[in-house]
Amino acid sequence: MSAKNNKASPAKKRSNKSRGKGKKRPVKKRSNNRKKPSSKRSIIISFLAVSLIAFIAYLFYLDNRITQRFEGRIWQLPAHVYARPLELFVGKKISTKQVLFELDYLNYQQVQQLPQKPAQYRQWNNIFEIKTRSFVFWDGEENSHTIRITIEDDVVTQLIDIYTANSADLVRFDAGYLTGIFPSHSQDRVLLRLDDVPDMFIKMLLLIEDRRYFTHWGVDPLSIARALLVNIYSGRTVQGGSTLTQQLVKNLFLTQDKTIVRKVNEAFMSLLLELHYDKKLILETYLNEIYLGQDGRRAIHGFGLAGEYYFGKSLKQLSIDEMAILIGMVKGASYYNPKRNPEHARERRDIVLSAMQGSALITQRQYEKLSNRPVATVKHARSGLYPAFIDLVKLQLQQDYQSDDLSSEGLRVFTTLDPYVQYNTEQAIIKTLPQLSKNKDLQAAAVVVSPSNGDVLAVVGGRNPSYKGFNRALNAERQIGSLIKPVIYLTALRDPSRYTLSTMLDDSEFIYKTPNQDDWQPLNYDKEYHGEVTLYEALLKSYNVPAVRTGLDVGLDNVITTLSALGYKKSVSAYPSLSLGAVNMSPVDVANIYQTFAANGFHSPLRSVHAVLDNERNPLERYSLDVDNQVRPEAMAIVNSALIDVAKYGTAKRLADQLPLQVAGKTGTSDDLRDSWFAGFSGDTMAVVWTGYDDNHPTTLTGSSGAMKIWGNLFKEVAYKPYEFPQMPGLAKYRVDVNNGLLSENGCENAVELLFIEGSQPQQTSDCEGGGESNWFLNLFN
Repeated sequence: MSAKNNKASPAKKRSNKSRGKGKKRPVKKRSNNRKKPSSKRSIIISFLAVSLIAFIAYLFYLDNRITQRFEGRIWQLPAHVYARPLELFVGKKISTKQVLFELDYLNYQQVQQLPQKPAQYRQWNNIFEIKTRSFVFWDGEENSHTIRITIEDDVVTQLIDIYTANSADLVRFDAGYLTGIFPSHSQDRVLLRLDDVPDMFIKMLLLIEDRRYFTHWGVDPLSIARALLVNIYSGRTVQGGSTLTQQLVKNLFLTQDKTIVRKVNEAFMSLLLELHYDKKLILETYLNEIYLGQDGRRAIHGFGLAGEYYFGKSLKQLSIDEMAILIGMVKGASYYNPKRNPEHARERRDIVLSAMQGSALITQRQYEKLSNRPVATVKHARSGLYPAFIDLVKLQLQQDYQSDDLSSEGLRVFTTLDPYVQYNTEQAIIKTLPQLSKNKDLQAAAVVVSPSNGDVLAVVGGRNPSYKGFNRALNAERQIGSLIKPVIYLTALRDPSRYTLSTMLDDSEFIYKTPNQDDWQPLNYDKEYHGEVTLYEALLKSYNVPAVRTGLDVGLDNVITTLSALGYKKSVSAYPSLSLGAVNMSPVDVANIYQTFAANGFHSPLRSVHAVLDNERNPLERYSLDVDNQVRPEAMAIVNSALIDVAKYGTAKRLADQLPLQVAGKTGTSDDLRDSWFAGFSGDTMAVVWTGYDDNHPTTLTGSSGAMKIWGNLFKEVAYKPYEFPQMPGLAKYRVDVNNGLLSENGCENAVELLFIEGSQPQQTSDCEGGGESNWFLNLFN
């Protein structure tokens, strides 16, 4: 057994060794090691596959962003809003002062010699020689003209084309830019087509910004390498390697952040952009997208608008040094802004000119000449100066256009705003309000209109005219007080068998009683009664009680009908207090009514827009003149004849000493002196002025001591023609004794000359005594 055991033991040992050796053999381990590299490779391959898919998806996302933008509407184009163009013709009423204002407003340059370039003029005494700008209007393009204008006694007496020596029938100046109706980002641009860009400008731009533009694929490795070497050598960033395509991508799609992620996105999107689109389209888009400065809240984009904004010219009209200034601004629109930093702009311009000379685009002599020129920009009225007027423009446009269209379709809107009248309206309010009250909370609003056509010439919405806040001219509805009285008496005078200017009215205590309501007792401003007075005297002195009695007698519904005929279409309640102006209206509402008085009964709805063009300058809309007459002309003439005397002898008599011409108008004061109004007109201008507090507390001002002073200061500057009521058959003047309303054949001392429809004049004669001139007007307010 032991032998067996002995023999068996070694065998077991060998077997164990064999198994031991088997365990230690790396066969199976080598098998495991072979599986691990395969697993790693599969992970890497999977990772790369996922990354590739993600990368392709991301490229697809970037590509989609690019194509959506380029194949849709790249930009939202704001509507450009313009003032009315100044038109001159022989017989036109205008002063040399206004002509100078208009030329300055349009940024015309005064020269000492005959004007050679558009937007230049020279003047001596009352003679102007002017070379106008060409401009595209709603009825076509107006070419530049060189004209001589002679003005005598505020009238154009000669209008001569200097080069042909022929008389000119009409000269129309370019329209001044007012503002834009912007989308939320407030970007503005004038779109250029590449074909409209001068070849020299393209060569200059590519020379400075991207010399290899037409040979690279959106990213230029050589430019990047060159910029890198220059920056390393300088120890700071002095040069960029971005192509025009990269700049465009950054401006259109990305932020200005200087990060690796943004630069990578920029590179890929640039390659994709050039893969899809022609170089010329990309260049044209760049020319229109580049940011070139700020005008208040308006961002100036594109070389088309920049040329107009900085130099008052289209890109085609710019000189080489002016082009160099704009191209220099690409490096930094704020730092190299020629308006704010002319020295910086000049340094950068000279660098551009030097590069041009080095590349043989200009000669050494041209370089020396151009680099010696000063940096000269045109001055502009700040955009957005007329917020109250623009509110009215938007209100009219929104009747025909969607809000989005106004801020995105690049419309050109020609308005009726008269810059000279607007300026003087603002100045009248700014200078007069401090004289009326030291309280800076006292507000004012004004609307100025052309009587003949309803064109709104000026709107001011508060004591700070340029403030974009509450527009009182449009939105402050306040009681109009005695401004209602001409409407009441017009209603009465439409029936001459019952009412004339000589009709005696009862100015005695009056109490209006209504069942289940408190009694209402109107009082005159002086808290006194005056017995029997003529309708004429009641209007001149603005008595309340006779107006109330007359309004109730003719019927308040008829008064409301007259208001509608005059242009006020809103709902009005027929309460007795309507006869004292207890109806809320805005200054624009009142202007709508008094335009009809100023036009002798012919109503034209107020309009602030004359025409609209699309972004290709094709006419879209013409707002033609709309005239309606629903008022008896004879009755209107009679009322206006009395309103002339209101401004001479009545509550507005101070105007007779202030103004050199005849006007007509009416004061208005609401209860407790909360509102001060004046509405009046000359032969060529009508205006409504309101003063008061926003919280409606008393002002201590009547219509004559408040609003009328602003109105008078305005009309000293803007009114040229006196108001004359129209002569018409069937009307005649008769002298009347105002004490009893009877004819005065013996020259009564209390006689006045009144206007009547033939047959309606008094048939009885007064037995008054006296002779010579009437002195009734001298004692009118004694």
